[in-house]
Amino acid sequence: MIKVAIIDDHVVVRAGLKYVLASDPELEFVGEYGGGRGAAQFVSTVEPDVTLLDVRMPDLNGVEVLEDILAARPKARVVMLTTSDVEEDVYRSIEAGALGYVQKEAPVEEIIRAIRSAMAGDVYMSDEIRRIYETRKGAKGLTPREAEVLNAVADGLGNREIGARLGISENSVKMHLKRIFYKLGADDRTEAVNLAVKRGFLARR
Repeated sequence: MIKVAIIDDHVVVRAGLKYVLASDPELEFVGEYGGGRGAAQFVSTVEPDVTLLDVRMPDLNGVEVLEDILAARPKARVVMLTTSDVEEDVYRSIEAGALGYVQKEAPVEEIIRAIRSAMAGDVYMSDEIRRIYETRKGAKGLTPREAEVLNAVADGLGNREIGARLGISENSVKMHLKRIFYKLGADDRTEAVNLAVKRGFLARR
């Protein structure tokens, strides 16, 4: 029997996950927690074999919760279960020690497969999530100045306006944009902004 706990701030999601666990006779639901703060203590108290942890919670980021859990219980097995496919979320979760990253809308069989994989000490990712992780792992980050330029692009400014805002020449703006496009693999300004947001280099607007 694999003991499973759930950490998610949505009551409906927790109810759905309990239904998933009840569908497999080898899985046992042992507790739920509705937020990030205090979650590490909850896991230490309940001592589940595997914990399903949401990435996006209002009080504390799921990756920070993961780090707190592993600091308290280094051998804890945690699977991130989320709606987020932002590259930075995927990358930080796996790098921090998560043993899986699964979309909430994934089939029941996939969620159960991820739990079993974590129990065995293996990292579970679907082909799509693995592609996202590998892409982010190999991605070149933006310099602070490049991030400023791209933020200005996201604000809808043209090259001359960006130069005026940042106190640099229009040619410098063009040079920065050329490097940004290369690093992100983007063909135009809109794609560059979208990719930067997806990879966690820019905040969502």
